[in-house]
Amino acid sequence: MREVSQMKLISAHGVQLLRRDVRTWNGVTVSVLDMECRPGRAWHEMSPRQNRMAIVLEQIGGRVEPRTKIDQPSRSNWSGPHHIDYAPAGMRVWGYSDNVRRVRGVDFLFDFHSLESTLREQVDFQKVETPRLKFFDERIFQIGSLLASECRGPGQGSDLYGDSLVTALALDFLRLGNDRIPETKQGGLAPWQLKRAKEFMEANLSTNIRLCELADLTRLSQSQFGRAFKASTGLAPHRWQMNLRINRAQQLLLDGELTLAQIALVTGFSEQSHLTRVFRRIVGVSPGSWRRDRRI
Repeated sequence: MREVSQMKLISAHGVQLLRRDVRTWNGVTVSVLDMECRPGRAWHEMSPRQNRMAIVLEQIGGRVEPRTKIDQPSRSNWSGPHHIDYAPAGMRVWGYSDNVRRVRGVDFLFDFHSLESTLREQVDFQKVETPRLKFFDERIFQIGSLLASECRGPGQGSDLYGDSLVTALALDFLRLGNDRIPETKQGGLAPWQLKRAKEFMEANLSTNIRLCELADLTRLSQSQFGRAFKASTGLAPHRWQMNLRINRAQQLLLDGELTLAQIALVTGFSEQSHLTRVFRRIVGVSPGSWRRDRRI
């Protein structure tokens, strides 16, 4: 779903929302925002109704920071070009900038009670009620950037991919501050689990499969399933699904009975250009070129 610039910022001074794109994965609402600021000081209220994480992806000129009071600078020592803010529901917080021309950010709205059930991960509710303003974590930033790209347009092009990224993001945030113990190598899926997961993906090639469906089929949590599937196949679930789609598209191209637009829909792509883009990335040439090279 895409929402554009009719949406307004709350209590805004000197800043305008140019564009907003919104998607939801695993119950987490992800919004990418482009904002334009007038010269000098600018601000808007960001007080969340739900627990909210915001990542500053890009700022042109000046500085951007969160403030609990407009006239009181942030106390954080972090001075990098990007930063992350976390504010629990109901906290009063402002987005403040000084001599910034443009800002791009991505926001995440969490319902941790639902996530606890979805992820099968115990949530420290005291921890998620604690604000954490202007900090940085490289892994959370990278995952957030990938989700922002998915919001803007189909890249990997599946809800399975978005679900996987949101699961990783939520788990990384919930574990912030804990000692990071190197993960032990996890075993793969049992034969019955792998068979069931593969058959389900093949039978639902044209639909968007959710990670929770595969996890439920194999009686695992979403994070456990993702790691075990990759250990068994060498590929993440969304990569396996994409390879299945491309393989099926190749079969239909050789049959020659459907147009490229029809093949895109049958194999689960949003449109012909999406199929062409992914096909070229995986196979190395466009679908049309691939078909022409194989005509006898």
